[in-house]
Amino acid sequence: MHLILHIGTEKTGTTSFQNFCHDTHAELLARGLLYPRDLGFRNHRFISFVGMTLETADEAVRGMKLDTEEKLAAFIEEITARLDRQLAAHDGARVCVLSSEHLHSRLRRPEQVARLRDLLAPRFASFEICIHLRPQIDVALSLASTQTRVGGAVRRGFFDQIRPENIYYNYNRLVAMWDEVFGPEAIRCIPFRQEPDFLSWLAAHLDLSLAGLARPARENEALDVQVMALVNALAESGRPERVDFRILDQLPARQRLTLDRAMAEELQGRMSASNQALIARRPDLQPGQLQPDWARFPETGTFAMLEMPCVFGESLADLVGLYARHGKGRAPGA
Repeated sequence: MHLILHIGTEKTGTTSFQNFCHDTHAELLARGLLYPRDLGFRNHRFISFVGMTLETADEAVRGMKLDTEEKLAAFIEEITARLDRQLAAHDGARVCVLSSEHLHSRLRRPEQVARLRDLLAPRFASFEICIHLRPQIDVALSLASTQTRVGGAVRRGFFDQIRPENIYYNYNRLVAMWDEVFGPEAIRCIPFRQEPDFLSWLAAHLDLSLAGLARPARENEALDVQVMALVNALAESGRPERVDFRILDQLPARQRLTLDRAMAEELQGRMSASNQALIARRPDLQPGQLQPDWARFPETGTFAMLEMPCVFGESLADLVGLYARHGKGRAPGA
């Protein structure tokens, strides 16, 4: 069986793609494509655990209380067994797709990727590692709403993470790491600006018919910039109160976060040399494909709203805490 290992990157529509594959599992299987179940929610989140140790464990590993090497190893064995059972049950499928953007964000060392290869190599006849690459400044803008959803502040320091030393944003280093482990011939770099829909790219690549299947809705849309400013104030109040992301997602997005053109050019410019180096050695990438659409960046954006000081952060935390404890705004004793 051939393996498509879709590692994201993050903020390239991975959630929508994974939801589609999960919801149409039976239909896709009838067309020769296996999208395994029970490897981590609707995506294959648990596959990324294979590359982790306690030293590199993320919040999901810690949240599941896999707090010893023995517990982590036992869980990885269970995930491996789940995969094996599905491969055996559907050995007539021509392609298996594993998809987790956490393979991009959590695996940052070649030895982590090598552990994943050692798991997959005996189970598949051939591999393709699909890396969907979006201009870094666009990724950061999309990621900012995710930061707000989890209760984090978004200020200048958030965007200053765009730097060559950070493999999350340095695609040349990221691709080189996967090259080193799987071999450059197994890597497929897909430019997001030309191919924003991974599902469409995959269907064309595999000659896979999607006739009769409902196309996935876009997930994780941007939040209103004033909502982001509100969460900034709450996050920096020194109090533990948070607003559930499901509530934030129901608030209208009247004005989106935009960066000043000069700020966006400065941040994206940090990655210019590494992007050019990657394009120069990859036949599947062309000059300009990792550049953003500069028309989307006005001379004066809305980012300044996130930098404004807030004088009511503690009172906001009091309000959110009171609302959470007493429910739907009812006063105590009402």
